[in-house]
Amino acid sequence: MAKESLKSKAYNLIKTKIVNCEYAPGTFLNESMLMGEIGSSRTPIREALSKLEQENLVRILPKKGVMVSDLSVNEINMIFETRLLIEPYIVKNYGQFVPPEILTSMKDTFTRRHLLEISSEEIYSKDEQFHKLLIESSKNVYFIHTMDHIYNQNYRLRVIAGNGSRDRIIASNDEHIHTIELMLAKKYDAASQAMKLHLEKAKEASFSNFINSY
Repeated sequence: MAKESLKSKAYNLIKTKIVNCEYAPGTFLNESMLMGEIGSSRTPIREALSKLEQENLVRILPKKGVMVSDLSVNEINMIFETRLLIEPYIVKNYGQFVPPEILTSMKDTFTRRHLLEISSEEIYSKDEQFHKLLIESSKNVYFIHTMDHIYNQNYRLRVIAGNGSRDRIIASNDEHIHTIELMLAKKYDAASQAMKLHLEKAKEASFSNFINSY
């Protein structure tokens, strides 16, 4: 297998296990163990870990090793600070580029009748799909790459802290529907404010879930 393929394999496997918290926050990764799991030499592993450090998923500590980046109250604050700066801005300035038929389809996805049919995990998958759709509408690779890193951390947070109450899930979906309705009406300033309020409520719920998980 080519070196680049081994590097990609190592990167994707390690990243998936970090995001899914199979490698828990704060734990140290052993290079020999990773070599055995992936079936590669040390170089592709180190290159993959270096890339993951750039994404803030691991920390390379001199004389200690490689640690999976921890999650903390400060981390949650940084996640939502970034989201609150970027996502309402995108709704306001790029919402017009999301095709109405896609927004209508997403609105139908978030209706209450669908909530009764799918699991909390599937609902959160639809949640992330909606937010990524908005980010990608900007066609701005810097927004897209930044938010991809943010959503990886956000997913880890959900795994560690849980999905929250069903009431919050339903409220979140109602907030999505309200934002979509405003976008369909071409009221992008109001939709931006609705997104801001949604993220503020999500931040509050994330803090609560994280603290209660300990």
